[in-house]
This record gives sequence, structure tokens and C-alpha cells, in this order.
Amino acid sequence: MSFRHLVLVVAVTLGLAACGAPAENAPSVPQANVGSLHLPLPPGATYTAHSPDGLLDGCIAEGTVVCEARVLDLRTADPAAPINPPSAKRPFGWYTGTDTPTCITPASPPGKAAEATGSKLLDSGFAPIGPKKAEYARWQVTCENSAQNNQVRMWWLPTSRVLIVQYGSFPGWDAKMDTLLAGATFS
Repeated sequence: MSFRHLVLVVAVTLGLAACGAPAENAPSVPQANVGSLHLPLPPGATYTAHSPDGLLDGCIAEGTVVCEARVLDLRTADPAAPINPPSAKRPFGWYTGTDTPTCITPASPPGKAAEATGSKLLDSGFAPIGPKKAEYARWQVTCENSAQNNQVRMWWLPTSRVLIVQYGSFPGWDAKMDTLLAGATFS
């Protein structure tokens, strides 16, 4: 099923729900539910809210890629843990930790990635997530292992405190991610 078809399925499902159709007749679309955000996932994709080691918390995975993007509710972060709020105004602005981030890519998942050595802001502004506008930014990231150099995209909703980070950005995945975010709803 293509992403256009997924968006159509979501639209039809919402239309049926609005018409009072019984929920058992509506097609089931897997979702990542994070805080007030409801993000429909593409067929075959999974969302790991919590992993045993914490490395894959909030990860959307598809195929052999363990973490293409992270969707996190920062309201649930440990209040005792130091945190950097997401911001396009600082290097590594997508990273909320206070140490140095790693270079997560399809070939280097969390826990196996080299340390990042630099980041350059390429683009910033606002971008849609469903009906809302998020702070958006894209960085070029350099890594200790230059084979892991990549681009990272971030969407930050400061009121909802929802952070979305796309790792290893490339045109095909960018289009998929934009389609996923267009289908987002909030409760």
C-alpha cells in the first residue's frame, strides 16, 4: 500500500467515523500515540514506545531499519535528568541530552552509532504536523566515522512538548515522513 493510499484509508476511516459507522467496520491503521499526537504509520512500520534498554524508545522502524525516526513526549521525561530543549538556534538542536549525540542512521542504530563531531543548520522555520505548525530544522551532521555523516530533521511542538526527529534524511524518506506528519491528528 502506498503512502497516498494510507492517507486515503485514514481519510475514509475518519469519514466513516463521522457518519456514525460502527468502529468494527472501519479499517484498522497502526498508529504511534504520543501525548496528544496520533500519527498513522505506514503498512509494515512499527512504533516502540519503550524498549527494555531505552535505546529504541519512541522509534518508528520499517523493514530492516531499526529507528528511522523518533517521536517523543518530553512531558514524560525524567524531571531529574538534565535536558536541552529542542531548538534550531543551537548546534545539535534536535538532541535533548547534555552529552554529545551519536550519528543514528539506518546502518548505525541507537547504541551502535559513532559520536557526532559537528552539525551545520541547513534549513529552519515552521512545518506542518497535521493541523499544527511545528518548529522545523534540518542539520548536516558530521561524525567520527565519516560513513555515518548524514542529515537530521526535527519538528518540535513546544506547547504539546512533542519532539519528532528523522535520522539519516534522504529524499525518499523525507517524502514518506512528510506524508506521515500530514496525516497526524491531535486529541
